[in-house]
Amino acid sequence: MRHPRSSQLIVAVLCGLGVITAMAPASSLRKNPTWGITTKVGPDADTGGWYINLGITGARGKIEVDTPTVIDVTYVFEGTPAFRVLQVGDRITGVNGTSFTTPHKFGYGMDAFGYEGPMMEFGNALERSQGDEALAGTLTLSLLRDDKPVDVEVAIGGGRGAYGRTYPFNCSRTVATLTQTRDYLASKQNEDGHWHKGRAHIDTFAALALLSAGPLYAAQCERAARAFAAATDDVIDYGGLDCWKYTLYGVYLAEYYLATRERWVIPELEEIDRWLRQAQMENGGWGHRPAHRPGGNGYGAFAAMTAQAKLAWGLMMRCGLDIDAERYEAAHTFLQKGTNDIGYLWYKDGVGHKTNYADMGRTGTSAIAHHVGPRRKPHYRQTARAHAKCIGDNPTTFPDTHGSPLLGMAFTALGTVPDGDSLRKLFDHNRWHFALSQCSDGTFYYQPNRDNNAQDYHAAPRLSATAATALILAIGERNLEMTRVARPGRAR
Repeated sequence: MRHPRSSQLIVAVLCGLGVITAMAPASSLRKNPTWGITTKVGPDADTGGWYINLGITGARGKIEVDTPTVIDVTYVFEGTPAFRVLQVGDRITGVNGTSFTTPHKFGYGMDAFGYEGPMMEFGNALERSQGDEALAGTLTLSLLRDDKPVDVEVAIGGGRGAYGRTYPFNCSRTVATLTQTRDYLASKQNEDGHWHKGRAHIDTFAALALLSAGPLYAAQCERAARAFAAATDDVIDYGGLDCWKYTLYGVYLAEYYLATRERWVIPELEEIDRWLRQAQMENGGWGHRPAHRPGGNGYGAFAAMTAQAKLAWGLMMRCGLDIDAERYEAAHTFLQKGTNDIGYLWYKDGVGHKTNYADMGRTGTSAIAHHVGPRRKPHYRQTARAHAKCIGDNPTTFPDTHGSPLLGMAFTALGTVPDGDSLRKLFDHNRWHFALSQCSDGTFYYQPNRDNNAQDYHAAPRLSATAATALILAIGERNLEMTRVARPGRAR
């Protein structure tokens, strides 16, 4: 049930998530990079811009269009391994004895996706330096300092080790990272049960990451469940972008019930079910706002939101709720209409190019939504595997989902659960990302990417990224209903 006026207090500010590219501000890694976006939250407020995090070194940097094989150092946090080793203005040209020769690709699209070049090479070298006994936790950087070449050594330590060949499954670094990130998330939960009111994906991902740990964070998980229940009811008031909140909170509350079997949750899920029925549009989809909103509905129904609603309903079925079969199938039909020949899900209910693709967030959401659907429906399983295989065959877009890349990254990863080989391909290709995004304090940072939206950066660049990353790595524990069926696949 929702407390009076809570819809005004928890107004979703997720406008643009998973929708049209034209709504996004200029990306920091587009043709003309702009690095001047700032945040007022946490230690990142001192850096002066939305720069690339260079892993646990404690340095930040940027890549300019005219020097795509160079990382310019823009900031170094005090007390980190790079402090007094790197200087602002240093130009990193290589790592561990190898020069950057592959240029970073700018722009957006199939010919631009992928981070081969300085970012990937730096991230992979970070991990090797922590896992290779011969490197002994030392990262050697080749620089131009005052236009003169110099090599410096950054003592990053080897305590974290490298990710295992089957990570996030059976991996000691994954376990250590989850412990650290979950403790951080537990410490950041507000007394009212939320992490960031108005940003339902941060709330949901943080809560799911803690829930997947079992009983260790039981108090925090219950506090979140009761907060999400209080923020939802079965009344349509058209006050905000409520479909984000209801679908995401519905996902968490269903997972919470499946983990705890606390009966008080069922009436709350029934309220959300009734709300979703009212909010569904005639074409079977959902948009930012409920159907029949006076004055319009924004963009109308779109795939990302429809897949989240279908996921919430699928999990509710597993809780024992009687979900309207005709409405559920209508959501499937909407998503199927937008799926092309390679399993990629386009924005709305019509197929774009039959063999092209872009960022994978909505494809991943639909994959896991179909995967938790009724087991007796083979066409749901077929759709789930088609989506998953599309992600595995095209793993380069992982950090690039439009609107909220963190929302898209989490669902892209979850979307590979239906196919173990695809999961393996995605994680193998993107291990550099986890190394590069991790900060020296163990948190993770919201990196600039190709098709970005600064909302999560303005709001909480470390909280948002840490919540999403913890949920992604928790796939390896298989403790959530969404992840319980995951299998490691073959190491490559």
